Amino acid sequence: MKKILLLVLAGLFCSHLTHAQEKNYQISITIKGMENKIGLLAYYYADKKYLKDTLYFNEKGTAEIKGKKNIPDGVYLLAFPSMRYQSFDILLKETAFTMKTDTLDFIRHATFKNTKENQQMFDDMKFMTERGVKMDSLRKQQSGTAKNSPQFEAISEQMKKISDDILQHRKAIIAQYPSTFYTRLLKAMTEIEVPDGERKQDGSLVDTFHQYHYIQQHYFDAIDFADSGYIRSPIFLSKVKNYFSSYVHPHPDSIIVAVDKVIEKSRVNKEMFQYLLFELFNQYAKSEIMGHDAIYAHIAEKYYLSGDVWWVEEKTLKDIRERVEALKPTLIGKYAPNFTVQDSLGKNQTFHDFLSKYDYTILIFWNSDCGHCQQEIPHLKQVYTDSLKALNIGVFAVSTEQTDSSFRAFAAQKCAADWVTCADMRGVSSFRREYDVTATPKLYLIDKNRKILAKKIPLEKIAEFIRMTKE
Repeated sequence: MKKILLLVLAGLFCSHLTHAQEKNYQISITIKGMENKIGLLAYYYADKKYLKDTLYFNEKGTAEIKGKKNIPDGVYLLAFPSMRYQSFDILLKETAFTMKTDTLDFIRHATFKNTKENQQMFDDMKFMTERGVKMDSLRKQQSGTAKNSPQFEAISEQMKKISDDILQHRKAIIAQYPSTFYTRLLKAMTEIEVPDGERKQDGSLVDTFHQYHYIQQHYFDAIDFADSGYIRSPIFLSKVKNYFSSYVHPHPDSIIVAVDKVIEKSRVNKEMFQYLLFELFNQYAKSEIMGHDAIYAHIAEKYYLSGDVWWVEEKTLKDIRERVEALKPTLIGKYAPNFTVQDSLGKNQTFHDFLSKYDYTILIFWNSDCGHCQQEIPHLKQVYTDSLKALNIGVFAVSTEQTDSSFRAFAAQKCAADWVTCADMRGVSSFRREYDVTATPKLYLIDKNRKILAKKIPLEKIAEFIRMTKE
């Protein structure tokens, strides 16, 4: 059992999702202790839970899900406000079955008729609950014993025996119910068994990263992307996220290849395609990690702006298109656009002319009224003095304001004397558009060949980053 506060969320998110066809239901749920009370039926979606319906339990403790209803397949949650939202999971894949249980222990007292799906799941949960209690007890015993002691080793053996029992139990129920949705969930949760890799004559592996590469290639073998029921389960999104965090190189180019791989797999089911594309697009749209804006731009252009998304309104597509067009000129690896501004003496300063004077240039946009700039610019000055100047790095500091006095005062007080500090005093410079300056401070690291190397990089990491690029 678990205590869960159900989140009853607005329908905006779900309104964009493909709806299942109506099916005719005849489900009866009787719970001793729930007489004349209500239960809340919710479903898992991504990492959240959404309210689907309210169930009314009569004087006999029975509630029904009956008639034609739009209930997509998946794992659902039945929670009880009168019990501080204690709850249990139930599978809604079959449309006609009965369940009986007791509030004393929803899982242990559960019995079913006409549902292989839920019988399998609850048998597994009963088994896992018993083993979980034993495992917790052993962990507590082991925490009080010395490592490498006979007692510690004996407890470790008992814990391994339980783990082996769980593995064999799950293999047995997968064999007993080979075609159920719960079996698909179990397979998705089961660790991939890696065969022995090819070995050299001396016995060492030909591929020293054989296990990693095998799992990377076979990670989604157990997932049937044609079944959108995975979406309404607590395990699917976490499995996808684990793939990107554990088995995809963190470079944006590698992530883009992986994104395309997953999206193409999902095309066999419209809802799965919609779900994964929506989740991945939003993940990289919101990411603050350097270089992830290239992943966002790729997804936007390849899928959203190509006409693949039938659920997005034209106004939203227009906003996405404008955002991508603003981002593309300054993606990492692109050549830095040129622009002209004026220094404190009113003299024109052309950015490309400045770049040739240093091995690297920090281009930073700031505003004297920006509270973050008031902290970040002096911090940059300190880091510059301590380490960056010695690496032949120049700083081209551009104020986004056009007030002469405030620009001059801030530059004199906060900026280093050997920086070029400028502002668009004539109001005609293109830097706001070219460098997507919608907020300050905004920093770019650019080499003498005008190539953008980094942005959104912490100041303390710049020197280390440059040393790495030289290796």
